[in-house]
Amino acid sequence: MGSTEAGPDAGALAARILGGTSIVVTGTRGSGRSHVLRAVTRELEHRGATTIVLRAASALSAQPYGAREAAAHPVLSALRDRSDDGGVMDEVLVVDDVELLDLASARVLARAIASRRLTAVVALRTARPRGIEPVGEGDEVRRSFLDLGVEELAQRIDLADLTDDDAYAFIAGFPDVALVDSTTRAGLVWRADGSRTLLSHLMRQATDDARAGRDPLAALRAIAPHSPLAVALERHVAEMPPTDLQILAGVRRLPRLDSAVATRLFDAEGIQALVARGLLHTDASPQRRLTANDLVAQEAQRRVGTAATDALVEAAGRRMLSEADEWWSPPVAVALAQRWHRLGPEASGEGAVPPALRARVALDAAREANDRGDTGHAAAHAARGRRAVDTAPLRLEAQIAAGTVSALPSGDAGDDPLRLRIARSLAECEGAETVGHSPRERALADSRVGELLARATREGAHLDWCAAAETAGRAVAEAAATPAARLRALVSAGTAEAVAGRWRHATTYYRGAERMLAARRAPAGLGARDRLAAVMYMLAGHQIAGADGTALHAMLEREMARTAREGGCGALRLAAAAAAIAFSAAGHAQESLRELESAMSRAPSAVADPDATMVALGVADELAMAGRLDEARAIVGRLDDLGAPLLRRSRLYVQTTILAVEGSRAAARNAARAAADLTRGRSAAALRIRDLFRLITLEAATDDEVDELVQLAATTDLPLAADAVRRASARSAAEQGLPVDELRLHALWSKTDAGDVPEPDATRDAPPPPTRGEGWGGLTARELEIAMMASAGLTNREIAARLFLSVRTVESHVYQARAKVGAPSRRELGRMVAAGVTGLEPRGTSGSASV
Repeated sequence: MGSTEAGPDAGALAARILGGTSIVVTGTRGSGRSHVLRAVTRELEHRGATTIVLRAASALSAQPYGAREAAAHPVLSALRDRSDDGGVMDEVLVVDDVELLDLASARVLARAIASRRLTAVVALRTARPRGIEPVGEGDEVRRSFLDLGVEELAQRIDLADLTDDDAYAFIAGFPDVALVDSTTRAGLVWRADGSRTLLSHLMRQATDDARAGRDPLAALRAIAPHSPLAVALERHVAEMPPTDLQILAGVRRLPRLDSAVATRLFDAEGIQALVARGLLHTDASPQRRLTANDLVAQEAQRRVGTAATDALVEAAGRRMLSEADEWWSPPVAVALAQRWHRLGPEASGEGAVPPALRARVALDAAREANDRGDTGHAAAHAARGRRAVDTAPLRLEAQIAAGTVSALPSGDAGDDPLRLRIARSLAECEGAETVGHSPRERALADSRVGELLARATREGAHLDWCAAAETAGRAVAEAAATPAARLRALVSAGTAEAVAGRWRHATTYYRGAERMLAARRAPAGLGARDRLAAVMYMLAGHQIAGADGTALHAMLEREMARTAREGGCGALRLAAAAAAIAFSAAGHAQESLRELESAMSRAPSAVADPDATMVALGVADELAMAGRLDEARAIVGRLDDLGAPLLRRSRLYVQTTILAVEGSRAAARNAARAAADLTRGRSAAALRIRDLFRLITLEAATDDEVDELVQLAATTDLPLAADAVRRASARSAAEQGLPVDELRLHALWSKTDAGDVPEPDATRDAPPPPTRGEGWGGLTARELEIAMMASAGLTNREIAARLFLSVRTVESHVYQARAKVGAPSRRELGRMVAAGVTGLEPRGTSGSASV
């Protein structure tokens, strides 16, 4: 593990200790006290100090002077109960877990520190808020050392729990960290509960699981007893009061419990305290639904006991049924239905419940099972409910479980959360009045939105994106639609406008979607999957348009943190797919592939074709750009027959990259020509610009196609349009040997925390530099352009982003330019070139594509 621990400066602490100041390091379990002590001890020894390490242990705490006698060190043996015995010790004493000392040893050491006979650095564990404090001698031992800091007889250093940012930095220092995808990292940060110790064990297990092909988050549901992680987890919850353990165990068994219901069943003060601590999470819905840190809650349930937890849930069910006219809770109903299913009607007492309530319980359970994809249990619950009362909603759940949904004109409701909600709303509203925006009218509006967006998808797949934008715009105009349907419509319309070449219209729709996502209180019915799907499509739209999506990438990271607390497997897969898009747009091929593999390994129905295929092709293209041809070919080879023109064109686009990178120029031209033939005459300006640019770059464009690119640049407002013309016209003959970077037509996005991410093209060999001099000092036009940017203070990364090149290519140009003009450094190159061309314009280029 790397030295990523946050904490005080070990060198500064060592200097104070050598000056005679004792140090008391305090912190909660897992806060890194032992790490600080080890670092300070190493620093003291490096500076020539002699240290004595006294190891406290619970096995010795009941024996007077047990730890001192076990150490068998003559200097420690010389310490007496009276502070005026003996002289000043030259050695520095180091004691970890000082609270485990026996009372006699603690008194001797505290007295020696207070009288300045002894200089020590000790670590003391403190309790978290609401933690159970020790009583008796244990408390007196702790007070002995805490009082040293209060009375300024020693300096007290308090270590805070990990923040999320600290935790991500901590993770970055682990070996094999590249095996762990973004959604897993977010899940581990949430589960670590601010503890460095827990996070360390979690990362070790996660890398082992990932290496073995297991889902690290799923593997946490079954932790091996007595494993290092199990022991650390047991200690982590050891100080929690019983009421907190009961709440965590209960919420784990009743996930997404409304806060109002939770306070009926558990101690309200305890719930608020656990939310404040971060062990319980409330979503942004008006109901403030609760989810528990499932790792800590799993250990809490073990300590409370399965029987006691079952009794809590059973009591909650009885109370809900008796007060059904006043309140109702789907999570409680699901737990109740599972109990009925397990025990049967007689043993569970189901028969004594009125039929209407039995049907209501069964409906909630069937819906929950269908949402999880567990059609077997969904069918069983629906059948049980229909035996009580045969209702339209129960019949619908039975149809969903059987795969025979007919409530909607087209498509399968089971493969789309929005369509599922529409079908359920229509079933519930049978016979209801349709006045204003009633539930039925909202359901019908959502149904129309679903039909319009399905049509827009078909139009886009056939490269008629103007028609797709018009159709999606009609979906946006459905005023009665629910927030989830409206969000999908806004994002679909924005993406269609982007591909059609109308970026200003696209950003108008995207801003509407972003306002919905940024609302302090989430609109009703907007779940993690809805939010992540919106971010994913907006990321794709920005990449297609050539716009910078860095801000959206930051939004994605926030949504992933939320999903780690709220979402299920389907949401995690969406998060990974969105991250694959973001990383490919940033030029991080390896990380993009990792996210794609994570997305494909979870909940296969979360991202449907053609979207999943487009994400995979985007990752394959970036892998090819990075020279990882075998992996790019493997992705393309796994894709099914691509019948839609959009998918056929995208596959040809990726094949062009692969062929160009491997040096098969003629084959690359043929693939680029085939892709361009599919976009000719279609309303897909963003794709057409890319295809034309590639034909020009590969010297395969006709004069008419060059003119068409200029015309598109003049008639669209896409960020990539003008850049395509500028780059095509500025391309020099010497740069014809750099096909890979020159085929890229979007600026590489920056990363919110670029220091933790490898260089975008670290896997790529630097391309051969141009040899022909055209400007001042024999520099090519591109070398001159880069040198002038360097003189303006831009970094290589910033230059690469502006010129749509890789950092490696910029570095190569800088190196060659320095060699040509004899500049000893990059800074001097910029100064020399700026002085040499003052008042001059760089010469024109002689590229084969003149526009």
